[in-house]
Amino acid sequence: MSQKDNLKKKIIILIVLIIILAGLLVTLGNPFSSDKSSSLIQQFTEDTTTKGNLSITVTGDVMFGRKMPGVLSTTESPYRYVSNVTGPSDILLVNTENPFTTSGNAVKPDVPLKASPQYINLVNGTNGTVISANANNHVFDYGVEGMRDSIKNLDEAGIIHIGAGENKEEATRPVTLEQNGHKITIFNYMDSDNFKEYSSEVMPVAGDETPGYSAWSDTESPQQISEARANGSDIIIVYMHYGNEYSRSPNEAQENISHKAIDAGADAVVGAHAHVTQGIEVYNGKPIFYNLGNFMFDQSNTATHRAYMVNFDIVDENVTATVYPVDIIGYLPHFMSSSDGRSLLEELNPQCSELTITNPGTGKLSFKLGNNTTEK
Repeated sequence: MSQKDNLKKKIIILIVLIIILAGLLVTLGNPFSSDKSSSLIQQFTEDTTTKGNLSITVTGDVMFGRKMPGVLSTTESPYRYVSNVTGPSDILLVNTENPFTTSGNAVKPDVPLKASPQYINLVNGTNGTVISANANNHVFDYGVEGMRDSIKNLDEAGIIHIGAGENKEEATRPVTLEQNGHKITIFNYMDSDNFKEYSSEVMPVAGDETPGYSAWSDTESPQQISEARANGSDIIIVYMHYGNEYSRSPNEAQENISHKAIDAGADAVVGAHAHVTQGIEVYNGKPIFYNLGNFMFDQSNTATHRAYMVNFDIVDENVTATVYPVDIIGYLPHFMSSSDGRSLLEELNPQCSELTITNPGTGKLSFKLGNNTTEK
């Protein structure tokens, strides 16, 4: 074929392509107009954006007062023996069983706890975000003054706090984080029926215009959880302070509260307060860890020296919860041996058939975020 014929062929192909493109422009309109291009960009972004992996670790009771300073150092992390789990977590959630205050005005007549503000940075055992849950029976041991000191000190240390505040709106407000494509909401409540023997001065429930802790309400709390789900939260954790101290099994109130929280849209309920471990239940496809036990505490009762923490690994909508049994040795957490870990998990009450106990002595269960996977 001559060079002239090649040139003619190329021209014909070019003309055909131009005609086809013109037809598309007429059919679709101009895709490069500002409105069309922005919609195409938005569609592309929505179609290609995926949720990244996320790790959330939850521990039991943490306390830095009383005899704890004897094992604490401001230059050494109290998480050091379990840091391979807590350190890489994107979010670390702990139950802080003391106000950080220098106040000497204890209002609680028995076992008032407080910790020096110099230890506040030790709450943080992660490279990610740390959250201090304060809806418990010690946050007001030194009155409203102690609570305010503690919140101020937590704020200055860059530690997020939930569960107590100047009024009900502030105390019950959850923390909501957006990370790795996920919207995470964490609530913190205490079952006030456990502490009817204390006056409102010693253990005040937050009111519309009065300071206090976040008390679970069978009507208002589920509504808050449902609203979080409706507002786009795809991970909802409810951290409860409930149960009877030193009881190895949950009471009826714990079961009712936990079930109501999951029915309202919670993906997991985690409990603290008993100082000993309680069992695990999967309800409506979602896990309830009734009581983790202690994590950093100076109690002498040997029953309080066995505990567990939970790590949630989230990949898209799939969650693997790993239960790590720990020994409290010298007031600080250490991983249990494989045999001891298996023994602890096998003794939990209630037993959870969905929990797989591994050879290394940890527990694993899987579930999905969002709508419950089991019919009510």
